[in-house]
Amino acid sequence: MTHDSGPHLGEDIGDSVESAIDDVTGSIREKGNALGRKAAARLEDSRAAAADGLKGAARGLHKRADDLAAGAEKVTAVTHRMADKVESASRYVRDNDSRDMLSDVEAMVRRHPTRSLLAVLVIGFLAGKALRDA
Repeated sequence: MTHDSGPHLGEDIGDSVESAIDDVTGSIREKGNALGRKAAARLEDSRAAAADGLKGAARGLHKRADDLAAGAEKVTAVTHRMADKVESASRYVRDNDSRDMLSDVEAMVRRHPTRSLLAVLVIGFLAGKALRDA
């Protein structure tokens, strides 16, 4: 009596393991895609609100600049320029979807890696300080 199931058994186990790995990988990929879609949808939902908030901030800055004393022309001019930049950011957020913004951020990081790293460090420091103080 000969048993020739030995080599086939190893192949069957290998096929089963490979199939299980493929199933798990597919499941992880599907869940990752679903999470990505949810995050993009949330970002899209908050984009208009963020743009409205920025526009409101720009209006407030323009008003404050106009309310400054007449002797403070330089401060008034700087405040108006800042308000213009905030208003420009508002238009950018309103006019670009999350993919466009992500692409622009990637391009900026590639063009200015040192500045980008410093900006991330400053933002992280300020966020950590705000969370610690809260």
